[in-house]
Amino acid sequence: MSREWQIFISYSSQNDFEVSLLQYAIETLLSKEDVTAWTFQRDQSRSEKEIAESLKERVRESVAMLLLVSPETLDAGATQWMELAYADAFEVPTFILLHRIDYQDLRRREHGVPPLLLTSQCNPASSWKEVVEEVRDLIKSKERENG
Repeated sequence: MSREWQIFISYSSQNDFEVSLLQYAIETLLSKEDVTAWTFQRDQSRSEKEIAESLKERVRESVAMLLLVSPETLDAGATQWMELAYADAFEVPTFILLHRIDYQDLRRREHGVPPLLLTSQCNPASSWKEVVEEVRDLIKSKERENG
């Protein structure tokens, strides 16, 4: 019996185009695992009144979270930081992709970078395929656990 798996993608709205490509690639590469990559722009119900509660539930329902961190995220990332905190609270494995920024840039910022981000494994966005393979391995592990 196949189960559909959801991956939550958190990103700044200024990175819509890049995330739409990432979302398509994830769903294509993980189609055999029946993965849906959830994003706010595509999947959030327009009738949903309580968006913060909805985002929290979407993170809780996810097998993994991908956080795309860019300079725009650092400039106005309150929502992304909240989603990162939800993932931590719900013990949702989180994979961080750094887009047009590197780890040293994060460390140099005096304000606006949550400690959860600085203590996490950060990957350059160019390593997205390796991250997708790690997510695949995570899903296979969960499938074995669930029998």
